[in-house]
Amino acid sequence: MSVEQLIGDAELGLGASEGPRERPASAAVSRRPSGLLDRAVLERLSRRTNVHGLAYFLGHYAAIGLGGWLCWTTFPGALFWLAFAFQAVVTGFLFSPLHECAHRSAFRSRTLNETALWITALVYIVPPYYFRYFHLGHHRFTQVPGKDPSLVLPEPATLGQYVWYCAGLWFWWRNLTWMIRHACGFVHPASAAWVPVGRRGLLVVESRIMVLLYAALFASAVYFGFAWVLVVAWIAPRIAGEPIQRIIRVAEHVGCDESPDLLRNTRTTLTNRLVNAVAWQMPYHAEHHLFPNVPFHALPAVHALVADRVVVEPRGYLAGQRQIIRGLLDADAATRPVGKARSPML
Repeated sequence: MSVEQLIGDAELGLGASEGPRERPASAAVSRRPSGLLDRAVLERLSRRTNVHGLAYFLGHYAAIGLGGWLCWTTFPGALFWLAFAFQAVVTGFLFSPLHECAHRSAFRSRTLNETALWITALVYIVPPYYFRYFHLGHHRFTQVPGKDPSLVLPEPATLGQYVWYCAGLWFWWRNLTWMIRHACGFVHPASAAWVPVGRRGLLVVESRIMVLLYAALFASAVYFGFAWVLVVAWIAPRIAGEPIQRIIRVAEHVGCDESPDLLRNTRTTLTNRLVNAVAWQMPYHAEHHLFPNVPFHALPAVHALVADRVVVEPRGYLAGQRQIIRGLLDADAATRPVGKARSPML
């Protein structure tokens, strides 16, 4: 197998362990500039471990367990809303282990990685293999209009589109309807576009497994009388936490170049250690796109080496969002005809 045949998996951090596979017809356009890191340094930083993955994974789910217990024991008292807010944040940030396991970079062990991927996908309510291939498309065509399946708020964007995107309602409608369609044997064309022909059956199998598990769980919850616990400790916080992840996605790319230039199309946001920990170091997002084979725990070290070459928001997420919103308002004002009243935002 040639290097070009493997480049898609290499960019996502999947490696070549699964052997030959089909690739989408269009070639990838996002490529890492050469010479950013010494080869020996890159090989050292790319080493995967089970220790880091287990520490983050167990810590994250311990926080979720604590949040769920607090939601259960404080409901419906005043303290419930504090517990609910905490649970919404830590559950929403399950995107981070889902993302790392999709790259197969969370653990050195393939078994641990795929087990954590499935556990997280079930709790996060996202089909794991669908997400893996969809995300591969994002890495192949980062910030390329018409090709990047995860292109956030493509130019020209408005404040109304920002609010709609961050609300995340479209996310639930798309994912749940696709999951049901796939479980019924109908693979959505938008899903098929990013999945190799020989792997499309996985979308049907995974959706059927997930639908059956959810049905069994909720049937048991209704029968044994703990359905309300699932709602207040899992479902409601999970929905409430999605806008947090949408805001994170906005910070990663909106306002950056819509081009294949990996030095300019992705943004790193400097934040505190707690956010970095719960986000599995993904605020170092420009570094991740440059070196997707590097496991999450080594991204701070990569940042120390390439910080002067990438787009960085040094003031944190709140300041970064204010800057992005100002940019959207300025762009909206520049394109609106003089004297025309602003239309309702939503």
